Amino acid sequence: MKVALIGLGTTGRIVAEYLYKEQVLSLVLCRENSPDAGNDLGELLHRPYMGVAVETTANLEEKLNRYKPDIVIDFSSPAFLREHLSTLARCKVNVVTAVTSYSQMDIKRVKVLARKREIGVVIAPNITRGVNVLLVMAQIAAALQADYDFQVIDENHRNKKDSPSGTAEKIVAAIKRGLEKADGEQLIPVHSIRAGDITGRHKVLACGQYDQIEITHTAFSRTAYAEGAFKAAQFIYGRKGFYEMKDVYGLRKPSYAEERLHSDAVVSLAGSYA
Repeated sequence: MKVALIGLGTTGRIVAEYLYKEQVLSLVLCRENSPDAGNDLGELLHRPYMGVAVETTANLEEKLNRYKPDIVIDFSSPAFLREHLSTLARCKVNVVTAVTSYSQMDIKRVKVLARKREIGVVIAPNITRGVNVLLVMAQIAAALQADYDFQVIDENHRNKKDSPSGTAEKIVAAIKRGLEKADGEQLIPVHSIRAGDITGRHKVLACGQYDQIEITHTAFSRTAYAEGAFKAAQFIYGRKGFYEMKDVYGLRKPSYAEERLHSDAVVSLAGSYA
């Protein structure tokens, strides 16, 4: 598996280090006017020569054909896929994007193009394993406690551009799915904090009349994002279609038949202890 990376911000540099250690990083891309272009990655990371070229996205198709990455991992901005998704599809390069500020129209376009051009795409604003577990727990809490008031707290570093984050929006969507199962509905406020160098913290508050539930995910290190990106790349390698991180981590909702089977098994087990 050969990976190209775009986006060398604070998190992107850690992702680059991680992918290099995994021996899959073959190319780093940067914007057309970037002063980083033409350097070896080692110079940018203040390391010895790494043998990984840093190229601009100009003439992207030629560079993809030259370096032949199987997957592009995107930690840049929505502009990259908006401009270059067709080129990536034409070159049969799969995509993992951790960008958190896509519009619904962007996502719809990605889904259509992935299907028509037969490439694989993972949209992953919630790229860490822990956040995906939080999403499942938030949905369950909402389904079981639909009469509680739900709110989301979204904390990130001062330079994060989107507010609320794409992850916070995913959490809200998970809560709403849970409420729908319980025939409930409510506005879910999101409180965004952008301060210091907070790596990432998301909290779900479920407040009842007499008690309160808190579900929190805290990223201690940006390596969590790098690990998630690598996991997503391994998943999408050789695959076609549109996926999310719940597919990568095996958290996709089971079919109705599987739910019934599980439910019947639980009832049977409970009966054996009656």
